[in-house]
Amino acid sequence: MILYMAVRYEGTDGWPDLEPNNSVTNGSAPYHGRLSVLKQWHEQDPPSAFEKRRNDVIYNSYQYNRNPFIDHPEWVEAIW
Repeated sequence: MILYMAVRYEGTDGWPDLEPNNSVTNGSAPYHGRLSVLKQWHEQDPPSAFEKRRNDVIYNSYQYNRNPFIDHPEWVEAIW
C-alpha cells in the first residue's frame, strides 16, 4: 500500500508528495517507510490469491481503481 501511495500521490494537486526512502529522521518531510525494507518485504511476500481477489473486488465494487503492484509486482523493481 505504501508503494501505491508513493506513485498515486505525487504532490501536484496540493497534497504532499509521498515518497519512501531510507531515512528514519525525515522531520516534517512527507517521506514514509524504509524503501529497502519495503522492497525486501515485497520480494519475500508476493501478492497472494486473496490479495488479487481483494484488488478485483475493490475495483469492481467500490473505488474503481487498482493497486498496480498487486497486478504487476515487477513494477516495484522497475520504479525503484
